[in-house]
Formats: sequence, C-alpha cells, structure tokens
Amino acid sequence: MEYNALFIGASTKDMIMLVDAPPESDQRIAASQFVVTLGGVASTAAAAHQKLGGRTALSTIVGCDEAGEYIAEDLNAQHFAWMQLLRTDKAPSSISMIQVEKNGKRCITNYGGCISEMTFDRLDLSVLQKTRFLHLGVMTPNLMLELARYCKKNTNAFLSVDGGNIPKALMEELLPYTDIFIPDNKTAMKTLGLNPRDACRYYVSHGASFAAVTAADEGTVGFDGTCWYHAPALSVNVVDTLGAGDNFHGAFLYAMSQDWDMNRRLLFANIFASLSCEGLGSRNAVPSLETVLKKMEQFS
Repeated sequence: MEYNALFIGASTKDMIMLVDAPPESDQRIAASQFVVTLGGVASTAAAAHQKLGGRTALSTIVGCDEAGEYIAEDLNAQHFAWMQLLRTDKAPSSISMIQVEKNGKRCITNYGGCISEMTFDRLDLSVLQKTRFLHLGVMTPNLMLELARYCKKNTNAFLSVDGGNIPKALMEELLPYTDIFIPDNKTAMKTLGLNPRDACRYYVSHGASFAAVTAADEGTVGFDGTCWYHAPALSVNVVDTLGAGDNFHGAFLYAMSQDWDMNRRLLFANIFASLSCEGLGSRNAVPSLETVLKKMEQFS
C-alpha cells in the first residue's frame, strides 16, 4: 500500500491554560502557563503516526478564518505523504478552550464549528484504495457510518475507530464494520458500565475484530475473540493527558504496520502516549521512535 494509515476527522486550534483548579461561576483565576497548539482527534493521531515515520495520509476541514489559517499552516509544515485539506466559508474552524489542572486532569470546552461541513461527497475516496488502515476521528455520526460501510464494501483497508465519547447506539452500529476499536476505561464505564475486560468482550461480540481498553496506570488490555493481551503502563511525570488517546491510536497503527506481536504493539502505544503526557498540549512532548524503543527495553 502507498500509505500506512489514513486519518479522517476534525482538526482544532487548541488554547490551553495550566491552572490550580477550574474556576467556579463568577470566579476569575490566574493561569501559570498558556500554549496554543494544533489539536483534534484525527490530526493529533496523524501527527503521532507521522512523527514515528509512518507513511501518513490525512483528510480534514477548516473554516475560512484565522484559526483555519493557523491549522492549515501547522498541517502543511508536517509534510504528510498525502493530505486533503477541505475549506468552507459556511462555518468557523473548530476551536477548543482547555484548562489543565496540575494533576493532569482537564476541562475542555469545544466549539465544533465546521466539522459538520465535512461530508461524504466532498471526500477523495480514491485514497482508500491506497491505505492499509483507515482511522476515523471526530465527525458527524452519519459520515462515520457512511465511511465505515464504504470501507468494508469497497476497499481492503482495516478500519480503526476512535472509541472515545461515542454514544452507545452509534458504537453498536459501527462495530460490525470495525477491525480495531480502542476506547479508554472511562468511556467503557460511561457507555456500558463495564470494566476493561468485560468491555472488550462486549465490543468483540458486537462485531469488532480486535478491541482494547486503555486504563492509564493499569495499562491496556486487548482481546481478539480468542486471545487476551496486556501491556503494562509506564510511570511518567504527568503534566497534561490531553490527546493521550489520540497519540495512542497513532502509535498503535504505526506498530500495526510493523507487524509486531500484539503485546508489543500495545506496549509501544502505551509508552508513546504516556510520554506525551509530560508536556502541556497533545504534541509538545511526543517522543521520538528511538526514545520509545529504548523505553521498551525496560519491559523485556
């Protein structure tokens, strides 16, 4: 295949402040640090995959505004192997305001903006014939389903779905088309009321070929319907967990393209995502491939 992975979904301009605690109503607080960075589920995962050396493709959308220019400049500077950057004057670009506490927890306010203007008819579907993996990030539910169905009917690409914050009804519609489904343990508990192992069983029984659940300090558990897999967590100095799940997905798909065994893939993604939490913002502390491989030696 020409590309290892194609990522489709939202890109955002993230404005992040480090605070002691989020403000209450009618309260003014001071931030100790402020950064502006590119965010968004699809673009963050794609950036991780690209950072590691994967042949990366991305399809996303921005508005015709200052935030759109900021996003476009950052994406162009990453030199993806292929990119479709859609533009629209019908809605502003996606923006997130994020307050990060010093324990790594955060409050996110997101304005979705133009993501609803990304529609099936505007996408260049020819690239789906040239990629090994298709990863779906944030977009409208209808578009997720259209892409999942098209992918399974018309291509040989493996479908990966970001399972975070997907409602149960949509999740159950997507699972029969899904090869890789990986949410975090908080999402599994919120949508299903299940622990990671039981949630993995649920996802596979409803159609996923492989499911995993990330659980921070407890590591990641995975299941393919026959075998169980587990990767331990890496102890890090957490500053900000923003984008950790997206970084996990990008790293996991890179590891998939290396044809390593499943435990090694999960460990690689765990370490990459964990190290990315040592900086403020989803991309300001992402490690190099060499750093991740070196850290993996601790678990051999």
